[in-house]
Amino acid sequence: MRKLTLIGLFAATLPGLAFAAPSQPPALETARTSPLSLSLPQDDEPKGEKVRMTVVQATLAPGESLPDNARTALRYIYVKSGRLQVSNLVTGDQQDVEAGEFAVESAGQWHTGKAMGAEPAEVLLIEQAPADL
Repeated sequence: MRKLTLIGLFAATLPGLAFAAPSQPPALETARTSPLSLSLPQDDEPKGEKVRMTVVQATLAPGESLPDNARTALRYIYVKSGRLQVSNLVTGDQQDVEAGEFAVESAGQWHTGKAMGAEPAEVLLIEQAPADL
């Protein structure tokens, strides 16, 4: 899991690479817009399983929320600046995420995120899915 997270973050920060943003709400800004497929490192399989990484950069104003969503794949949220409260709407769990930290949204469960504090929250929404989806 750590290797995939690092790949997503590395891919999100490389200049000149393109990414995809599937059906996103109007309040969010897409940084780049084309798909990127990567091979997932695996100890037992040298070629690795192909995965599709989708990265969306968004800025939420103080108090603004991401729409309630249920993903079909894992989604990692990296907070570049500000603070974000990520809530699992199924379990009721909440996680406060500071700049420089990640949160993970489980596949198949409803989540939301809200910018906390007086400054905007800049986030990278990194979704991992099989390349054939």
